[in-house]
Amino acid sequence: MSEFANLRYVDTMPRSLKVKRGLWVLVWLLFFRPTPRGIFNGWRLFLLRLFGARIGRGSKVAASCFVWAPWNLEMGEFSVLGDGVDCYTMDKIRIGSKVAVSQRCFLCTGSHDITSLRRPLITRPITIGDHCWIAAESMVLPGVNIAEGSVIGARSLVTKDMPSWSVCAGHPCVVLRPRRLAPEISLPTKGA
Repeated sequence: MSEFANLRYVDTMPRSLKVKRGLWVLVWLLFFRPTPRGIFNGWRLFLLRLFGARIGRGSKVAASCFVWAPWNLEMGEFSVLGDGVDCYTMDKIRIGSKVAVSQRCFLCTGSHDITSLRRPLITRPITIGDHCWIAAESMVLPGVNIAEGSVIGARSLVTKDMPSWSVCAGHPCVVLRPRRLAPEISLPTKGA
């Protein structure tokens, strides 16, 4: 038998948080998740806000998106959490305005300290600036700041901060090039 056999995982989560989360998961299962894709967005936002999420006008959250603790979620205006997005909000996740978090992304604010065999929980917030796009199936690790205007390529693993107005991708995610915007094209007005 190992000398470490009697060490056990330390559960530091307060009972009140477990109860609050249990209630949220029940509400998510019964009233959030079953809503049809593409409609009832207002209802889903109402439920998230009821549990403390701060979400700006015009934002959308897919029915298959899961938010671990809505009270730790902040979203600006006109931002989107796509199908299957997992917001592991053990700590704050702050998402700016006009941000797209594409399908099956994982935003992870919690982990365990591997320097201890008791594996105590550690958490760090994630911040995603305005005008960012986190492409499909990307994973963002605890403590990462993705600055304004950055694009994270599909299936990237973001382990450190990404600078503003950059195109980034990879395992681990690295800066590939600056993100340059094309000049805005004026659309013809009606009757012109």
